[in-house]
Amino acid sequence: MTDNFRSGNSRILAKTLDQLGQPLAILDRRGVIVFVNLPLCQVFQADAAQLVGQACSWQIADDDAPFAALRTALAPPAGAIHGKLIARQLTTPIAFGSTHTGQLFLPLLDDEGTPHATAVVLGQWSQLSAQIAAAEPLGLQRRQMQTDALTRIRSRWATLDGLHSLIGTSPAIELAMARAQLAIAQPCNLLVTGAMGMDLSGVVRSVYLGRLKKAGLSRLSGQLFPVDCRVVDEGTLAEMLDLFNGRLDPDARPLSQLLMLESLEQLDERGVEYLNQWLGTNSGRCLVAAVSDCRAEQLVARGIAWSHLTSRLATIEVVVPALSQRRQDIAPLAMHLLAIACQSRQRAQLGFTPEALRLLEAFPWPRNFRQLAQAIDDAVERAVLVANIQASHLPVEVRAYASASAEGEFSQAKAIDLDEVLLQCERIMLSRALQLSPRNRAQVARLLGISRPRLLRRIEQLGLD
Repeated sequence: MTDNFRSGNSRILAKTLDQLGQPLAILDRRGVIVFVNLPLCQVFQADAAQLVGQACSWQIADDDAPFAALRTALAPPAGAIHGKLIARQLTTPIAFGSTHTGQLFLPLLDDEGTPHATAVVLGQWSQLSAQIAAAEPLGLQRRQMQTDALTRIRSRWATLDGLHSLIGTSPAIELAMARAQLAIAQPCNLLVTGAMGMDLSGVVRSVYLGRLKKAGLSRLSGQLFPVDCRVVDEGTLAEMLDLFNGRLDPDARPLSQLLMLESLEQLDERGVEYLNQWLGTNSGRCLVAAVSDCRAEQLVARGIAWSHLTSRLATIEVVVPALSQRRQDIAPLAMHLLAIACQSRQRAQLGFTPEALRLLEAFPWPRNFRQLAQAIDDAVERAVLVANIQASHLPVEVRAYASASAEGEFSQAKAIDLDEVLLQCERIMLSRALQLSPRNRAQVARLLGISRPRLLRRIEQLGLD
């Protein structure tokens, strides 16, 4: 509520909300903050004019964006935008020094019952959950949203600018993110390896920009020089490296001048030897980052020249595994990509139905991050006049995969030979009875409840004599 609207009853309402003990913000349907009360301003140590107009989104905000943590944490879930009362627990406080560990999203309805804004109240989770429990008899239910994972990720890492493919909570991706953060904090040579389609070059660019930001340098103060090893031989590589040498600024810091080698595993042996010589000559003038589909140990196994090159480049290795190896990351990554797609189209935030999310998590995603991003972008185009991405909005191959997988498992199941199973059971029973009375066949027949001639016949047929 800006100063233009603080008149008459609006002034009284604003004063009343300022006197509340709990921080409160009001967002319109686009997720833009239109009002904040005094306690919320005190939590973030900002004026209302600075906070009003900020757009909140499920997309993890860029680190250089104003109030990045606030914009991510206050983003209303899709259910709240469409009229549901929702509470959300925060694993970490929304701001440094704050004790507020919960959020309550209250839909604001017009005269026709249509939600047109959302009020976000911060408070202690224990108090908010008790308020929701008291409201449940009225049909208002508390729902835990997938956005909790994005809130935790936002508060977990120092920088997330551009590191979209490293969003997740699996142990492998936690390690990859930790190494990326270390590469930003400690400028050195870098090797990024992993599955195709995981935007490995994007990780290198994000690390490079993170270093510039940490050093207080502008994005235009340095240079990132890419070299695609798939299309160069020794002569072409030498020409490109000479060109890079000519562009090096002797007065610039090495961290601002980065040579990026894409598809390093495609470099031939002579190119590897030349690159080793160049690195030995130009060490200290710039930094080098390489991208490869092969892990460092696989490159080392190729020979001595590759071993020397890998030892120079892999000061820090960031491994980005395929989505099929970390399915628990698909949900938060899909939510993040969905927020980007909705925001780029200036649409109200959508969600996923449980069925759609299960299909996304079940699909193997052979082309990894890029395929998932394209699938969600296409789904947003198909989702018209709905609150959630449904299974019917997903690509055909995603919807058909579950049924095809189940059919394949059924067709590969081995048929049961009932006669063979019964024969094995009879052999086991006869063997145990013969062990109890090895010299008295009549006693064995009585134990089994059959005649002695039949016992002798079965012993001979089963080869137990």
